[in-house]
Amino acid sequence: MNQNEAGYGGVDETIGQVERLYRALTGAAVPQGDAPYAPIPAEKDPMQHVEEQVSRLIEILGQVGARTGPAAAWAPAVCVWENESEILVTIDIPGLRRDQVEIVVQGNAVTISGVRPSREGLRLRSCEAPLGAFRRTLIVPAVRAGEPAAQMKDGVLEIRIPKADAETVAPRNVPIH
Repeated sequence: MNQNEAGYGGVDETIGQVERLYRALTGAAVPQGDAPYAPIPAEKDPMQHVEEQVSRLIEILGQVGARTGPAAAWAPAVCVWENESEILVTIDIPGLRRDQVEIVVQGNAVTISGVRPSREGLRLRSCEAPLGAFRRTLIVPAVRAGEPAAQMKDGVLEIRIPKADAETVAPRNVPIH
């Protein structure tokens, strides 16, 4: 095996890793494009093949990002704890109401998003707290259907996620109490 052949395996392995990342983030199988994934054919230019595969993956991941809402201007601080039965996620978002925050669980991904608005009728002079849209996505072990629970108290959002073996593909919102 020459150096070029060894490089092909690395590209195939990288593409496989990106596809596994896509499955972990979305909980769904990688959609098939016009040309199904296959090792680099001997008669094809390797650079062109790699560029086509990377472009396909970027396009697929871009479609996932297009569904997530407005661009995030900031990211709140997050802590994740775990024991044998559950995962506890805490997010510091002081000054926000429950109706300004959304939690979506899809597969192994938990996405927390919302907006910290400016004060209406007032002109901003100075501000050390971030304003605007925020979003955090965390990858966690499989989540049982319908069981994550969330509550907000004193500016801290707590999400309790029971551990499970089965995965759920359909995205679902988690109400905040």
